[in-house]
Amino acid sequence: MIARQILFLFSALGAINGIFLAVYFFSRRPRRVADCVLGALLLAVGIRTAKSTFLFFNPGIALEFRQLGLSACLLIGPLTWLYVRYYLDELSHRPPGPQWRWHLGLSFLIIAAGIAFPYAAYRHIWDYSSYGIHAFWLCYLLAGGAALWQARATLFGPGRRLSASTLLLLSVYFGSCLILLAYATTPFTSYIVGALSLTFSIHVTVLVFLLRREPSEAKEKYRNNKLSQEEAQAVLATLEQLMSSQKLHLNPNLTLAQLAKRAGCTQAAVSQVLNDKLDKSFNAYVNEYRIAEAKKLLADEPQLNLEAVAERCGFNSNSTFFAAFKKVAGQTPASFRAGFAA
Repeated sequence: MIARQILFLFSALGAINGIFLAVYFFSRRPRRVADCVLGALLLAVGIRTAKSTFLFFNPGIALEFRQLGLSACLLIGPLTWLYVRYYLDELSHRPPGPQWRWHLGLSFLIIAAGIAFPYAAYRHIWDYSSYGIHAFWLCYLLAGGAALWQARATLFGPGRRLSASTLLLLSVYFGSCLILLAYATTPFTSYIVGALSLTFSIHVTVLVFLLRREPSEAKEKYRNNKLSQEEAQAVLATLEQLMSSQKLHLNPNLTLAQLAKRAGCTQAAVSQVLNDKLDKSFNAYVNEYRIAEAKKLLADEPQLNLEAVAERCGFNSNSTFFAAFKKVAGQTPASFRAGFAA
């Protein structure tokens, strides 16, 4: 009895942790398409595993719950492939495309057809359809594997250190392969093996994620990858062009990652240029543009109150605006406006 309870605990643990991790990746900032896809993937796998766990320990479970688990399988394959695709696009500085609409649209179309022919009324069809669902999943895994193989030089090139994010990608991809293998071989093993496989995969993924390189290691790598004078000047010119023409500083949620992506550079390169060439942090650099914008508004639009000026210049709060203005301009916004008016 105790062994059965322990087996249930470990089986359910993967589903629970998968759902919690899904919430984390959905809410992670800065928001990335790859993170959102990963969150959706973990949610789908969590639902599938929860169904498997409860079915194994309670064979009389409602047929609607069984249909929910099988429907989730139709999403796991496309989401695995999309996660690989969007990660590789981001690595190559390509903007995310609309692939998810077509692939997930196909999955939801099949799910809708399943709703029209429910498990309870067409059980014999659903029992055989599981083979097709697993084949559908496998096709996307093969497409994801092909994409990883084509990008092997970028991911594992000579002298290139395997990053934590790439390890996370690989653990998610091979975890999806492991779970499919476990479910496909249940006639020879046990139905609960799939749920246990998810628990193992989730914990490996969490371990990889938690073992990200420490800040000291990042700094060491940063020191060993200095940009040349010409490269640094080119990055700086690109940043100034972006900030001046596109006014990225007016976005109150602008991050270093977003700025680097728009500039076609790595975050480390942007940080290095700002620190070495301008002796400024990212926040100080952006705030100087915001304060310059604020000065124009204070001078040209005296009818605007200070709160409105702060908001239009990209500040999230008035206190941040006042502190930044005092630091950059050496006076408060009110005294600047008064002196300009006089």
